[in-house]
Amino acid sequence: MPSQSATDSFTTQWLSDVEMPLANKFYRNHNFRGKARRHDPCMVVRNESNQIIACGSLRKLTDSQLLTGVAVAEEHRGKGVARLLLSHMNEAYDHSTFTFPYQHLIPFYQSLGYIVVEEAGLPSAIVDRFHTYQKQGRDIVIMHYAGLS
Repeated sequence: MPSQSATDSFTTQWLSDVEMPLANKFYRNHNFRGKARRHDPCMVVRNESNQIIACGSLRKLTDSQLLTGVAVAEEHRGKGVARLLLSHMNEAYDHSTFTFPYQHLIPFYQSLGYIVVEEAGLPSAIVDRFHTYQKQGRDIVIMHYAGLS
């Protein structure tokens, strides 16, 4: 069920498996690397014209899940859209949720309940993906969802 933002006419919605191509079209149209996969929870934010303006998904792994593909259309950045998206996605977060934000986004993710963690003791699926992304030259860190206090 879409939910209404208090300040704008943006709505959030979990996509069904058959709607996943809509997320991938959004990523392609806005030149993002993200890819939504069937059976992985994917949420979008739509504007008043019902166009997708932001997207994020939770990649299900063996013993964890990875918040990935978080993207906001350029013309909607700086308007609280990412915060709206991630605040609504948190209903699906648990103790096994991780993300790999760029260094400059650490304070933003901390404000949403994530903490920076070291690799030691983390699930291998998380560490392996992190190293793959680092090798691509991304200036990222591993963050773990600890919840909001």
